[in-house]
Amino acid sequence: MPSPRIFDRELDQHRVLAIDGGGMRGALAVGILSHLEQVLRSKFDDPTLVLSDYFDLIGGTSTGAIIAAGLALGRDTNYLRELYHRLGPEVFGSGAPRVPLFQSKFDPRKLAGVIHRELGDFTLETADWRTGFAAVAKRVDTGSVWVLSNCPHSRYWNGDKASPDIKPNKDYSLAKIVQASAAAPFYFDVVSLDVQEHKPGVFFDGAMTPYNNPVLQLAMAALVPQYGFRWAAGAERLLVVSVGTGQARPEQPAWVNQPVVLPAWKAIHALTALAYDTSQLGISVMQWLGESPQRWRINGEVFGLEGALPRCAEALWTFVRYDAPLSHDWLKANLGEDFRPAQIASLAKMDDHHMVPELFRVGRKAGIGLIQPGHFNGFDPRPKEEAPAKQGAGVAPNAASSAPAASSG
Repeated sequence: MPSPRIFDRELDQHRVLAIDGGGMRGALAVGILSHLEQVLRSKFDDPTLVLSDYFDLIGGTSTGAIIAAGLALGRDTNYLRELYHRLGPEVFGSGAPRVPLFQSKFDPRKLAGVIHRELGDFTLETADWRTGFAAVAKRVDTGSVWVLSNCPHSRYWNGDKASPDIKPNKDYSLAKIVQASAAAPFYFDVVSLDVQEHKPGVFFDGAMTPYNNPVLQLAMAALVPQYGFRWAAGAERLLVVSVGTGQARPEQPAWVNQPVVLPAWKAIHALTALAYDTSQLGISVMQWLGESPQRWRINGEVFGLEGALPRCAEALWTFVRYDAPLSHDWLKANLGEDFRPAQIASLAKMDDHHMVPELFRVGRKAGIGLIQPGHFNGFDPRPKEEAPAKQGAGVAPNAASSAPAASSG
């Protein structure tokens, strides 16, 4: 488990990295993160720095949970780029025919196999974390949203004295947690996770919650006492960085002149729109209640919320958002990319593994355009001696990180 100093409530500053869900569009987030890693290495003059050396909590939803787990274990973004090239064909490639409506679109055993191979037989406690980790999943049988972290101060880390049959969070399988967060309905089956003796909980993708973009939930986890972190608020004490996977506004202009829309299409669109709207709400609240060195457009009425903090309040954090919304106008205006509608539609799919190289390229280009060294002024990395000295545990033997053998961070 991480050094206790990582979760030290008395430290002056903390840094949080939140990564959205989005299936294979996770490759776009990896592109952004690769440039973020480069910027931090250059700014702090440390060519071996990986993101776990800088951030005190790295969390995500769905594909973001896969990325967050790798980063929190000390792996670099080159490893993640290679992972998405391997993961795509193996999980989303052709296989045995599946029965629509009766089976998920893809064989969940393939996703489970990849995640288990990469993360190994470790629990939240036994994995050799380099920093804090959290994943968001939806528990279906109780209808609740779960935020599972490696914070040893969380309420159920050691179980519940009042209910001895409850399994301690520290004993949960890391691979199962990540699989549960990434088990998108229709694409994969639900995942069973033992939460009580002889009583499993049933989970699916955390994207089926208001936290497909988990930034607001992770900021709350850092500050709300019940989650165990209890870090200090303040624009100079808490930095929150949010990285997206390219989700664009779910527009349906053709419906204006379409008298009848099939109920199934309306339902699918409503779900997609909900994920987008809750993401925008989270970004709005983060900008509203904090300081942001880079405005992020919400809509035509609200373009950044600087100066909107209530007079009676002080900024809770410094917040910055990096993403590359897959819309023609945004890509043309910000990246100079004049994609055809068919190209954008292919990039926007959650399950098209052929688009991984292009998604990474777009994300990398967005990172170059958006990320500025000044965004991290006043937030230096943790001193190296504060990280665990042990290296190598908590990583499956055939999934060694391609990160340099960095000094512990």
